[in-house]
Amino acid sequence: MCIIAYLAFIIFIVITICNGTPYQLPNSCGYNSCNLGKADRLNVHLVAHTHDDVGWLKTVDQYFYGARKDIRPEGVQYIIDSAIESLLENPDRRFIYVEI
Repeated sequence: MCIIAYLAFIIFIVITICNGTPYQLPNSCGYNSCNLGKADRLNVHLVAHTHDDVGWLKTVDQYFYGARKDIRPEGVQYIIDSAIESLLENPDRRFIYVEI
């Protein structure tokens, strides 16, 4: 009997949530909510990002420190250093890094 009451309660909550107040978009930036240019133009957000292809050509350490320049000359530590420097200069900027 307790399980039936519990399931009835869960179903009641789900129905209440689904039929309750309709979802409203927040009054903040999003796909259609904060066009900084012209109203008939698409607002595009560009976010700088980087990622490592760990194991594809180099090890994690080789990618980070830029070792094995005969394979690829890049070093992720320099990308991260440059990104942090730019973020400190302009707090409005954003940066995404994958494989942390």
